[in-house]
Amino acid sequence: MSSAVEWFFCTNAYFLRDLSRGEMSKPLQTIPSRDYTDPEYYRIEKGKIFYCTWQFVCHETDIAEPGAYQTVQIADESIVVLRDHDGHIRAFYNVCRHRAHRIVEGSGNCSRLVCPYHAWVYNLDGSLAKARGTEEIAGFDPKSVRLSPVRVESFCGLVFVNLDDEAACLDDLYPDLREELLNIIPGLSNLIRVQENCIVHDCNWKVSVENFSECYHCPVAHKYVTTNLYSGTEYRISTGKGYVRHYSPGLRDQEANGDLHIWMLWPNFAILTYPIYRSVSFRLFQSLGPRTTAYTYFMFIDPGLTDAQRKEVVEYGGTVYHSNNAIEDGNIVRNVQLGLESRSYSQGHLVVTPTPSAESEIGVAYFQNRYLEEIEKA
Repeated sequence: MSSAVEWFFCTNAYFLRDLSRGEMSKPLQTIPSRDYTDPEYYRIEKGKIFYCTWQFVCHETDIAEPGAYQTVQIADESIVVLRDHDGHIRAFYNVCRHRAHRIVEGSGNCSRLVCPYHAWVYNLDGSLAKARGTEEIAGFDPKSVRLSPVRVESFCGLVFVNLDDEAACLDDLYPDLREELLNIIPGLSNLIRVQENCIVHDCNWKVSVENFSECYHCPVAHKYVTTNLYSGTEYRISTGKGYVRHYSPGLRDQEANGDLHIWMLWPNFAILTYPIYRSVSFRLFQSLGPRTTAYTYFMFIDPGLTDAQRKEVVEYGGTVYHSNNAIEDGNIVRNVQLGLESRSYSQGHLVVTPTPSAESEIGVAYFQNRYLEEIEKA
């Protein structure tokens, strides 16, 4: 990077770090628009962010049975996570060791992994079980061939992978988060999935995450949820160690439905308690390129809900998804990306108030500060 870029990073990071100490002597500027449009920044992000952070895959109940598997795309890498015959969760690069074909797609259940190209067969522990036509090849040792493993952890029932073997474990990264989550969602590890939707946002992944990181826009753009589910005016955001907390009181029967709680984990995953029978939603923002983001929306519920309650959660989830997430946010982030690509725009200003406010963009400032810290690393 040029010295001008390095100088800007250092300066802006300084302003944002002042914010973390409560010092508000200078207004905060956003990171430059080129970070959202230049393919070179996306290339850097893959190595410095996506390939060395914990990435959400699924809930443990999604792979409850031996042989159940889920795949996830992390930038350019496809990863498969599965439950082996001994009940252990394992993760591998989704690449056959023969001639690199992807082994599985999506999700499913199998007793062994079979590559659809030449039918090489792998056991669920990643070892090679069979390679057609290799029996007569001198020196070929099937025991030396294995799928490439990936680190995997379960955190309160949520399954994450990390492509960096040296990365700190989740409990070390978020020392207070497990207790906080289980205090508010005691049944988190036993939830069951009732809905999944995905929309492609026509924007850089950071635009989607930043839009989700504040509610300054909620009373303007999301009138349905701020008049039916939670308050847009009493919305509050605070920062924790490695994540940002959101809270707003629910507008329905709080005893039955609870409040809105959000934990936005660096860099691209959020956990929400929705004020609809205390259901839980997970949000994943997957970068598909410099200007494309897959925004996946999962809805989970307590298995003890009645069929009628489950149906109501699904209906509300569909309504919120198609109004708030698919249409309203989809239009917002697309138009922000178009603005970032305008020759008239290079940087903007963040609205960060010295006291908690529904209009404060402190969550965006926190995210951008962390982004600058990671991109600046040698």
